[in-house]
Amino acid sequence: MTVEQLNKKLLYLHYMNVLTNKQLLLWLQADPGLERPLNSPPQSINLTPHQNHKLTSYTTSTTFNEITSHMTAAHTSFITLFDEIYPERLLEIYDPPVVLYTKGKTDYLADLNQLAVIGSRKADNYTKKVLQSIIPDLISAGVGIISGMAKGADGIAHELALNGRTIGITGSGFQHQYPASNHSLYQKMEQSQLLLSEYPPYVKPQKHHFPMRNRIIAGCSKGLLITQAEAKSGTMITVDRALEEGRDVFAVPGPAGHPLSEGTNMLIAQGAKCTVCAGDILNEWYL
Repeated sequence: MTVEQLNKKLLYLHYMNVLTNKQLLLWLQADPGLERPLNSPPQSINLTPHQNHKLTSYTTSTTFNEITSHMTAAHTSFITLFDEIYPERLLEIYDPPVVLYTKGKTDYLADLNQLAVIGSRKADNYTKKVLQSIIPDLISAGVGIISGMAKGADGIAHELALNGRTIGITGSGFQHQYPASNHSLYQKMEQSQLLLSEYPPYVKPQKHHFPMRNRIIAGCSKGLLITQAEAKSGTMITVDRALEEGRDVFAVPGPAGHPLSEGTNMLIAQGAKCTVCAGDILNEWYL
């Protein structure tokens, strides 16, 4: 079976958004070529009765051509973990997404020096000033910026990197832009940068999607830069994932006593690289 044929089958299974990523990985482990009928999964993936019903209904009512037509209408492409352009670092994590939906410049996926910039959705002018002083020099040195298209630090980082290379990783399908306040940023990213999602275009944002998205942000990056973060937050969960995967962690110090400084100051105390300028990152990476 060719990679193209395998990718078609994998997209077909993924597009119904019924099986979890873990279940799809287990399916591939048991049946690497997806040779068995797609309505008869390996027992090892432990489908629930609801999933079994959905899979049977889907495979009897939906064709691959219908899926490709829907993706064409949504101006969406896809890659799988069998494609050569799939990011090598992302393959290293224990649960790499089997399918990534794309809009924009997929050649960015080959960049070796990708820095994830993350922080609080409540990030204030302090984050903006810090990133304004750091990101332009990183871009000049050839560093790509990855973030999650959220309010606050994510949006600031993407905007500042639009004249370089930036990848936005979303927690929903491309037809449901979240948050709506970043609509203009989404348009810019589609036109000149790269958007990634592990969710088919029609899938709405759900709370549990964002921790899953964060593993992709950490997985694609060489290191993370954290600007402002509370001690208990989604940002810190992303840092945990990055540390598990052996990524570099850079943190911007903040004023003592400020809630949004607690996370970054704690990380520095635990050994993260204290970062106040681009040189702190570039020197670490010998760029």
